[in-house]
Amino acid sequence: MGKITDGEKLSLLTTKGTLRKKRGQPRIDIGIEFVVYAKLLQISKGRKITMWKAWAQLVKHRNFPDLMKPHFQKMKKYKSSKAWREKIKDPDWQNDYYKNNIIKSQLIKRLSKINFAY
Repeated sequence: MGKITDGEKLSLLTTKGTLRKKRGQPRIDIGIEFVVYAKLLQISKGRKITMWKAWAQLVKHRNFPDLMKPHFQKMKKYKSSKAWREKIKDPDWQNDYYKNNIIKSQLIKRLSKINFAY
């Protein structure tokens, strides 16, 4: 097989002629995002507090690392190390994660993409 040299598709190919991978940080898996969002809803509704306060309580919970483990296992630099356990204790990371992944995720709009199988 030869290289693909069509002018329109060159941006999709590397210099060797193979397909280019997507650039940037991969999007969070919708399953992980859904579980975190569901826990936040459960805490906020049950205790009648805001989502921000529910997030603050969730990050202090003893099982929070187990909840976040699948998220970090997808990242190449955290696959083999336990450094992510220290990272989730950092208040700056907690604020940024909430701001970038909970608030901006628009999970309600993305729920239609989930295939619920019973």
